[in-house]
Amino acid sequence: MNVYRKSLIVQLLMFVVFFVMAVNLIVQYYIGQSIPIYNFIILGILVLFGVGGFLIYRKASNEILVITPKEIKTIKVLLYVYLFVYIGEMLLSGLDQIPTEVVKIALGSVLMIVALIGIFIQYQLLRRK
Repeated sequence: MNVYRKSLIVQLLMFVVFFVMAVNLIVQYYIGQSIPIYNFIILGILVLFGVGGFLIYRKASNEILVITPKEIKTIKVLLYVYLFVYIGEMLLSGLDQIPTEVVKIALGSVLMIVALIGIFIQYQLLRRK
């Protein structure tokens, strides 16, 4: 399957944003209450990634890369795993029976691993010429 190189760059940025969001889950539990401006800092970082992704998309060339169906399926599975784990984190963190610390650390770690695998796959795809 043919894909524009600039689309893969945007997907790489997306997985970096997912990694930042996963780290945010863990860090926010520990310092979110003590530093009130923390949420605005994370929001600013995410907005910068969004603006950067848009600028890179507009500026990048229209070079086409060939991706196998297996790689596309792997990326799709990673996105679904991230979605369901993130939704699970939101649901489980609201329960009083499960300690919030355990939920944030365990599921935040899973989300970081999924995001790192996505970053690695995107990087490998972009290295191909």
